Amino acid sequence: MPKSKSKITINLDLLKPQSNPEKLLVKFFRWLLSSGRFIFILVEAVVLIAFFTRFKLDADLAARKETIEEQIPFIESLKPDETLIRQTQLKLSTIYAFSQNSPNYDTLLKKLTEHTPVAVKINSLSLEKTVNKITVQINAQTPDNIDLVTFMSRLKDDQYFTDVSLTSAGLEENILKFTIDASVNILSGKTL
Repeated sequence: MPKSKSKITINLDLLKPQSNPEKLLVKFFRWLLSSGRFIFILVEAVVLIAFFTRFKLDADLAARKETIEEQIPFIESLKPDETLIRQTQLKLSTIYAFSQNSPNYDTLLKKLTEHTPVAVKINSLSLEKTVNKITVQINAQTPDNIDLVTFMSRLKDDQYFTDVSLTSAGLEENILKFTIDASVNILSGKTL
């Protein structure tokens, strides 16, 4: 009898079936198990860092609030000093504004006395302040008309005085009585 050989054959198909693709859910789980776990760990780390940072920031906020509340009585005790300082600052600013807006009469009188000859006697001096200038009216007398001319020329030559004019002149008992008008410009609240 002849021997019958029986062969065992295994049919392996190593290629994936073309007709049956993987389902989306299977692909998602495969991705989740391979790469997604790192993303999940990273997100969890960020959440934990934010959680612990919140505790630290709350503790810092509470400490600063406590520090501020401790200083409130001290700050309230300084309120009278602050009121006094504000009043002093207001007074100083008022004085400064007044000094800036008022002309320098000292300089004006010094200039006037520098230019007045010895023989001229000033009877009256009128100073009137307007917006941008001071109007000066001088009533004086002198025994000699040369002193009047000298006085007028000195005032006209000085740049401090403008619009210098002789408004009246008269002779009484050998004494020359005259009136001179002049102006002084005011720049920024100060005379030149």
